[in-house]
Amino acid sequence: MKIIFFISLVLIASCSRGDHYQSSDRGNPEAFISNGERLYFTGVSISGLPVKAVGGSMSGMHQQMHGGGCASCHGADREGQRLWPRFWIKAPPLTTDGLFGIDDHGKASDGHGDHVSYDNDSLRLAITAGLDPAGKKLNRAMPRWSMSTGDMDDLIAFLKQSHDHD
Repeated sequence: MKIIFFISLVLIASCSRGDHYQSSDRGNPEAFISNGERLYFTGVSISGLPVKAVGGSMSGMHQQMHGGGCASCHGADREGQRLWPRFWIKAPPLTTDGLFGIDDHGKASDGHGDHVSYDNDSLRLAITAGLDPAGKKLNRAMPRWSMSTGDMDDLIAFLKQSHDHD
């Protein structure tokens, strides 16, 4: 009985952490500086339409528990985090340096692949088709997203911006 109680507490706590990546003002749509930032944190365009997850093993349950934005897996600081309930999977960082930086061996400095750094086109493919710049499949937990060209451009512009570490 104690084990069931403990498991229930863990599940309730994880569900209640759906906004754990958001600061107190993130719930206010006017608090976002750009449509790209709003998409990253909420998965909802400035038009009010949510982006649609069209694949990936984490797109269903995780999205329902934690919301539809990138931040629910990659974190508010874009440094990546462990995924619940699949805690053995860590979402990779989506920092500017991680996506677009290059290490001293000519590879992406994201620490999760042996490919060149992303550009706009390869990042678009990662988001929509789950492929890295080398054409290899990303972890199957990564949802594949469907959104308008304008929303995709806004999201990529946001990801290209440097971010502050709070």
